[in-house]
Amino acid sequence: MATSSLLLVAAVLAAAAMAAAAQNTAQDYVDAHNAARSDVGVGPVSWDDTVAAYAESYAAQRQGDCALEHSDSGGKYGENLFWGSAGGDWTAASAVSSWVAEKQWYDHGSNSCSAPANASCGHYTQVVWSNSTAIGCARVQPRRLHHLQLLAAGQHRRPISLLMAASLAVATPEDYLNPHNVARINVGVPAVVWNDTVSAFAEDYAADLYAGGCHLQPSSTQDYGENLYFNSDQSSTTAEADAVASWVSEGLCYHHDTNSCSAPAGESCGHYTQVVWYNSTDIGCATVVCETGENTGVVVACNYWPPGNIPGQSPY
Repeated sequence: MATSSLLLVAAVLAAAAMAAAAQNTAQDYVDAHNAARSDVGVGPVSWDDTVAAYAESYAAQRQGDCALEHSDSGGKYGENLFWGSAGGDWTAASAVSSWVAEKQWYDHGSNSCSAPANASCGHYTQVVWSNSTAIGCARVQPRRLHHLQLLAAGQHRRPISLLMAASLAVATPEDYLNPHNVARINVGVPAVVWNDTVSAFAEDYAADLYAGGCHLQPSSTQDYGENLYFNSDQSSTTAEADAVASWVSEGLCYHHDTNSCSAPAGESCGHYTQVVWYNSTDIGCATVVCETGENTGVVVACNYWPPGNIPGQSPY
């Protein structure tokens, strides 16, 4: 990823989802902007739900790949981009402060910028642009553990500024692989390995689930097997292991000798049999944290190649 001086969207790392939420409210974004605007005698910006809806839509598009790319709003909104390294206690105020720091290079008298190469004054001038009257914000979290926030703010020379915050967290492949392979070893099945192509699919579909309100709905893929999991505790630090444990618990109802399942109505053994399916050799997974809406919590999506649960066949 590039640094803030090179990009037109902003990303910030936060220590935890709940802490990030507490320091990234609409008022936090508005206050940080208005403090900078007040310093130069510019009127305040206000929160705009329409701008926030656009921010949320674009954040959802970017949550699968975390590509810090300029959106195409048809000229309606502009964008800034800021990125902070892992481990920092980054907030909305931190991002705005980094943009305002460009003020040191901006000369109002001549309306010129003396920023060094690969830097600019554009983030700052957007923050204080007099005709920018409204901002909006959205947060997304495609994966977990290291919480990356994407903050997009309107470019200068735009009537409305856009502030978009997205949280991305990255779980390691081992967080998913280890519990899978423990379950597979227990029944004498070879270990699975991580597959970046399968993982990319899982991330994209996890982003779709987030955009759809984090309601569990199987994808339409025929290329991969799939397991989905939801936990209403969005602050969970063990969601990946909890997801696999939930799937493996179905093994209590699976009878290998008859390749049958005695799960009660409304349940199945399919998640378990996919976890231990002998011919499934590769997996890829992703986790999204849903902080807003009617279905808040954590979603874990895992995909498997080749797909398992072939009718009439035993998993091992």
